[in-house]
Amino acid sequence: MKTEYVLITPAHNEEDLIELVIRSVISQTILPKKWVIVDDASTDGTGKIIRKYEARCDFIMYHRLQKLNTESRYERRAYAFLGGYEQIKTLSYNFIAGLDADISLEPKYYECILEEFNKNPRLGIASGVYVDMIGNQLQKVQIDMNHTPGAMQMFRRQCYEQIGGYIPQKYGGDDSCAEIMARMKGWETRSFSQYEVVHYRPVGTSDGKSVLQARFNQGLTEYAVATHPLFMLAKSLRRAFLEKPYFMASLARLVGFIYGYGLREERKISPEVIRYVRKEQIRRLVYFLCRH
Repeated sequence: MKTEYVLITPAHNEEDLIELVIRSVISQTILPKKWVIVDDASTDGTGKIIRKYEARCDFIMYHRLQKLNTESRYERRAYAFLGGYEQIKTLSYNFIAGLDADISLEPKYYECILEEFNKNPRLGIASGVYVDMIGNQLQKVQIDMNHTPGAMQMFRRQCYEQIGGYIPQKYGGDDSCAEIMARMKGWETRSFSQYEVVHYRPVGTSDGKSVLQARFNQGLTEYAVATHPLFMLAKSLRRAFLEKPYFMASLARLVGFIYGYGLREERKISPEVIRYVRKEQIRRLVYFLCRH
């Protein structure tokens, strides 16, 4: 089984969680060949904690970026990942993974994901799923089977290089764009619900935003990645009673999507990608309606 992988973690002011993340990685049954932890101009003790573990583990590399001139933290995270990639791109490895600095993994997480890659040579991007830690309670997150969250996304190296890596996006969605481009190239993308990780902050709330503000921003993300309006409406209706706060979360996402059209901002993906994703979504929507 091919097991050589490299790992990249962007981290900005994560002193409260970064040590937990590091401990979960060094406890993996299959360790990364190299793990670049990118300190994205942190002003707290994040860098000091990373350097402490760098001195203990020869596979950990600390890399600090100066403050980036970007429009949003989503773009900053993508550029931080790309900065980490520059440190390892010439190494010999089979897989490359991103891991957010607020995620905790079970010890066999990467072993299990690598097994899935080795079972399916057409699998280009894979991940587990995450559950949010809210207070002291774990809350399930709705994740489509063909979506692999960027928080713990792993690529086959050939796939990553073929699509050209992440495209930084103002409202996020670089992980979704990567999946779309991978499927355009004939790769499969898949999240495996049997492999759960713990996410210590709901998506989009790390900068103090409420859950509803985060859902609104996800609507902007859906606009940026060219989600078809009919697919967006169906997705919002389906999740209205699955996602907390019920109904309001879906409404906030739909309002964000509509607001995205009002902004008239140029998308950062090509017309070819837009045509592909909309055709794919309509096909999925027709399949779903025919089944029901």
